[in-house]
Amino acid sequence: MDRLELESDLRRALERNELYLDYQPIVDIATGEVRGAEALARWRHPTRGLVPPSSFIPVAEATG
Repeated sequence: MDRLELESDLRRALERNELYLDYQPIVDIATGEVRGAEALARWRHPTRGLVPPSSFIPVAEATG
């Protein structure tokens, strides 16, 4: 049941703009130089709080 609820909430999250990206720099340890960045998907749910990507990304991938 939780998966169905998560899937439904995820669809609403798109409509409510609850999903966002955090950008994390990729730093060369030897030089301290920023070599790039990675985009990390985040979801701030109105009642669940911050939903871990490991919970919602597989559902998003499975449901399209």
